[in-house]
Amino acid sequence: MLHGVRFLRSAAATLARLAHAILAGASGGWALLLFMPLCPGPTSAATTTATAVPAPWHQQQPGRAAPSSNKKVHPAALAVDEKPPAGCGKDQLPAPALVLPALNDKQQQGEKTAKAARGRPPRLAIPPPVACAPGVDPFGAAADRETDVATELEVQGEGFCLASRRGVRHAMEDGYGVIADHVTQGGSQLAFYGVYDGHGGRAAVDLVADKLGKNVVAALAAASRRESGVPSSSRAPAGGDEDETERVVAAIRAAYLTTDSEFLSQGVRGGACAATALVKDGDLYVANVGDCRAVLGSRGGVATALTSDHTAAREDERRRIESSGGYVSCGSGGVWRVQDCLAVSRAFGDASMKPWVTCEPEVSRRRLTPDCRFLVVASDGLWNKVSCQEAVDAVSTAASSSSAAAVGPCKELVALARSRGSRDDITVMVVDLQRFLQL
Repeated sequence: MLHGVRFLRSAAATLARLAHAILAGASGGWALLLFMPLCPGPTSAATTTATAVPAPWHQQQPGRAAPSSNKKVHPAALAVDEKPPAGCGKDQLPAPALVLPALNDKQQQGEKTAKAARGRPPRLAIPPPVACAPGVDPFGAAADRETDVATELEVQGEGFCLASRRGVRHAMEDGYGVIADHVTQGGSQLAFYGVYDGHGGRAAVDLVADKLGKNVVAALAAASRRESGVPSSSRAPAGGDEDETERVVAAIRAAYLTTDSEFLSQGVRGGACAATALVKDGDLYVANVGDCRAVLGSRGGVATALTSDHTAAREDERRRIESSGGYVSCGSGGVWRVQDCLAVSRAFGDASMKPWVTCEPEVSRRRLTPDCRFLVVASDGLWNKVSCQEAVDAVSTAASSSSAAAVGPCKELVALARSRGSRDDITVMVVDLQRFLQL
């Protein structure tokens, strides 16, 4: 035990010399070692005080004067006395303790600043604003009147009906467009119907609703003029319906891309999905971008989806996006998104998502027959809660008790989606196809 005591005394003296060497090289050291005897007395829990003994560097050296009695002794020179304090046995030793001095206000402030810097999240990289043409509102020309859009809308037109209801958003972002009984220069009769679902404001959906139908008609007229301007001797051998189908499909695609370019040229944020139907000379051409959908109701009550939703969950769409340098990810809610942002893979607008989110539509053609009764065109607010077959059944049931152009079938579908918890904007259009059989 005595050997242990001597070892501890030697260690304390060594630490004292080390502290002196550190403090001698740096002015104002802050870590001070105090060895305090903590042995309790025989009858009380009070602690005794340590006895100061001069450290080796405070001892009188040859040729030096002894230090004055009022000179302060460095705290590191406090060590255990040769004899144990009163009340301590031979087998009881003072317990060493490490004491750190309190920091001043400036040191405390610096410590707080350092901790705050370590816990601060990384700075957000905010992209620069989209450049807009002079006098153009970056949020769309309709930004100031978004709240003026009706919460509910019902339209009964010639050969179609429509019902629309706003969801829980601050503004209605759905729209529609109709061009009925248009006659081309070649004498062909056509009709155009479209339902549009905007995102990021009404700017895109307002432009698409105003321009897309007109651009389709203009593209068809331009294709007819080019065909008529080619001499008959220079024309390729006639291919019948296949050539006409190719011309109409190319015109529809060109109209979609032209409308997209017109919107992007304005430098306005937002985008829109679309599902359109063109009836020309007894043929039905259906096109779409995004998750708006068109469903055919036949006389036998069978529902046939004429479009396929463009979402990031489609395998072919994922391959297309990844091959062009983008990426697709699945979020915590199980929703696949392009660049961690957009759930649809094709849409008008969305300048920041080009070229991964394209506006090139998928177009299909079907010859109308007496079995083709009606067409249901709606935004995803309906299709997220109602299946294609349920929509056809609801329209068939509602139409049996009213005329085909009455608003009843559309209102029935809107109410069905709302009753199942749809919180999105809902727009439903039902087109009577029987009236086009004689065309």
